[in-house]
Amino acid sequence: MDKQPSFDRALIIPILIGGLSVVGIIVVLLVARSLNAPAEIAVTPSATPFQYIYLGTEPAITTPFVEGSELPPTAEELDVTPVRRTPTGRPAATPIILATATNGGQLTNTPAPTSTSASGPPLNPGTYEDLDSHLIYAGAWNQTGTGDTLHVSSVPGSTISFRFIGRELRIFYDGGSTLGRMTVTIDNQSATLDQSAGNEWVSATFPNGTHTVLITHASGGAVNLDYVIIPEPTLTATPTRTRTATPTP
Repeated sequence: MDKQPSFDRALIIPILIGGLSVVGIIVVLLVARSLNAPAEIAVTPSATPFQYIYLGTEPAITTPFVEGSELPPTAEELDVTPVRRTPTGRPAATPIILATATNGGQLTNTPAPTSTSASGPPLNPGTYEDLDSHLIYAGAWNQTGTGDTLHVSSVPGSTISFRFIGRELRIFYDGGSTLGRMTVTIDNQSATLDQSAGNEWVSATFPNGTHTVLITHASGGAVNLDYVIIPEPTLTATPTRTRTATPTP
């Protein structure tokens, strides 16, 4: 019977060392991989399903929207202040309103209405100061004084509009040699008011009824308005027929 070769016990130690070395290498690789793993990134679901082939073709979503919610977050929830922009895309300028001074005799700035057409009920016969709410100012008008006030324009193109019921219009102002001219249009008839002389302007006579007035700063220096008067319509007496006595034969 043949004898089998005996196992060399001297090889046990090198085999154990080699096995331990392989296990150690594997452990080192696993530890290094866990330390260098990329951090997880939170992903917000898109409101638009991905259906585009090329990058950059998906429409931009300006408001974050979580799929499944009823409404997108409001500007208050996102703490975002909306910016009003002009058609050119630039932020719109915030209008500046100058404070109104009350010192007598000094020009004060009052915000002028943007409407350029007469609105509201027409003026009945009577006297109406420059501060009356029926008078619609548009353009650059300044108010002077605190008692007997004036509305003054130094920019041509500024207007006053209103309507009145009657046959005639009278405009009162503070005249001066350096003042400019106004164009007064009543219905479709225009006339020039030169404020370099006098302090009153009287219109032509119109049929009794409602008329539309547009007063425009036409040219020259500053112009002003103190008050307007709508006179009572003058009734024209209707002639009556008189009997002529017929002689009796």
